[in-house]
Amino acid sequence: MTSRLALHHGLEETGLDPGGSDDTAHRFTRKGLELRVRVMEVAGGAEYGHVLIFGELTDDALVRIHSRCLYGDALGSQDCDCGPELDKAMDMIQTAGSGVLVYLEQESRGAGLVAKARGYRESEQSGTDTFTSYQTLGYPIDARTYTHAAQSLLQLGLRSVQLLTNNPAKADDIRTAGLTVTVLPLSTRPLSTRAAAYLEAKRHHRHHWIPTDTAPWAPTDWASDTPDTPTTAKRPRDSLRGWITRHTPRLPHSWRQRSRH
Repeated sequence: MTSRLALHHGLEETGLDPGGSDDTAHRFTRKGLELRVRVMEVAGGAEYGHVLIFGELTDDALVRIHSRCLYGDALGSQDCDCGPELDKAMDMIQTAGSGVLVYLEQESRGAGLVAKARGYRESEQSGTDTFTSYQTLGYPIDARTYTHAAQSLLQLGLRSVQLLTNNPAKADDIRTAGLTVTVLPLSTRPLSTRAAAYLEAKRHHRHHWIPTDTAPWAPTDWASDTPDTPTTAKRPRDSLRGWITRHTPRLPHSWRQRSRH
């Protein structure tokens, strides 16, 4: 059955039943644990990425939206947090027994691998972070979009998700598409001083929430919980991104409206 949200956004269902199976279903083994996984193309086509559906989905499913990072995801680079974030998200999905990984073809913040290499070289020569280097080289500092990811979640029939992210832009795009979003922070230890500097650059340039061991997950006028647990608070009157831009929080808050059953 086509979900009301999918109809509202003019989307067609993929035919995947979140609790069923299709011709891609198979066993997936990681860190000694097994899960069933199914695969589909991201809404719009494989050029945008793929969706991996683990276990049997329900509303409030764990969701990680991850943009490709060859260096971090496949080569184990210690210069960024991409690999550790993906690894932590998969750990959480496996522990829960179900969840969704939306893997987007948006290498190097959407600029591509060659741009990434040029940005690294410029940063080494100038001493600036890669956001500044991208600007110097004429690249957008962040060309990623999460619209196709949101459409894919709607096609799965989901109405509410627990989003594994430190990036407010992801939460905004998924919420704007009509899903109820609870943000779950991903706290990982920087693998190097260079990785730590990159985390700070993301906070400074893109207002990312950067978890730490000592600070609360949200500004003091918001409720907060312990690390790696969501912070539940009422949604602000204005947009999340606008609120973050004005207050520049270091760590994430979240909001939740219970899904309808």
